[in-house]
Amino acid sequence: MNMKVIGLFSVAVLLVGVLLTGVFQMKPANVEGGSRLVFPGLKEQLSDVASITVMNPSGDSVSIVKGQDGWVLEEKSRYKVDFSILSGFLVSLSELKIVEEKTSIASNHSRLGVAENGPGAGISVTVSPGEHSLLIGNEAPSLGSFVRYENDPQVYLTNKHVEVSSDWIDWIDPVVINIEPGNIQAVTIESRSAQFLSANRVAESGDFELPGIPDGRELKYATIADSLSRLLINVRIQDVEPYNPLIFDDPSNARFVLDSGEIIVVGTVNVAGRFWMHIDRESPDKEDPGSESLAWKNKADWQFEISELTYNELNKSMAEMLKPLEVDDE
Repeated sequence: MNMKVIGLFSVAVLLVGVLLTGVFQMKPANVEGGSRLVFPGLKEQLSDVASITVMNPSGDSVSIVKGQDGWVLEEKSRYKVDFSILSGFLVSLSELKIVEEKTSIASNHSRLGVAENGPGAGISVTVSPGEHSLLIGNEAPSLGSFVRYENDPQVYLTNKHVEVSSDWIDWIDPVVINIEPGNIQAVTIESRSAQFLSANRVAESGDFELPGIPDGRELKYATIADSLSRLLINVRIQDVEPYNPLIFDDPSNARFVLDSGEIIVVGTVNVAGRFWMHIDRESPDKEDPGSESLAWKNKADWQFEISELTYNELNKSMAEMLKPLEVDDE
């Protein structure tokens, strides 16, 4: 009886082993000869790369191409990519290594997130020329990501996680303006409702003052005028389109005078519940505006969608800076 029990137990163990091998087809050793690069030779060819396409399982994609003036987003009218983000990704991809072979059974691809389509589909990345194509799947519990080459059923484990996005905004710097308060000397806001607000820095104290306070009214708090100097800190965008002057035919305008003498004009409009901003910059030196001002000139070719909060901040009125009027109880 004991021998029969032992025999049945051995068969059960063997069956479990066969099932696990069928699901994962694990190989106990690393890739033959040790870890190897996912894309051998890519690092030496990085200067020749001309395009990158990333597509997620839902079909959303981003195409990044090399233009005459740098890398741009095809889906966003060739808006410029943040080169530090792009170069970081390409270098990381060129150094990515395979450390272990996993399954080559197609029915198991969805479990690892490297299926061609449907549930468990992977993120597709193609780097050209050379057609370096890869499906990127789930992150492994211990290290790396599961990946496989296009039209190849073999799944591999990489030495580190592969982070890549098909969302265009992840390839740009979403902060389109960032000017420290100390660099701003004066602010005027003229809204579409014809309200006007003006503030300037007092040389003696360095604080902002708010002229034109109506008789009998008080500021909400003593330093509220200083908040106007912080309106251009880390202004983030949500979308970008080529500048359309017809949309900005009657904008609200916020005008900022910098300590360098340069002037930044920020026009804002509300179009069907979407809040758009256009920025321009005037240099005091018209003959030689400098590289920084030229960069701002390029920004003037675009209009940026901003949050409602940012829009409201750029459309502040005198009433918002003052304590509310006391209501007579009688």
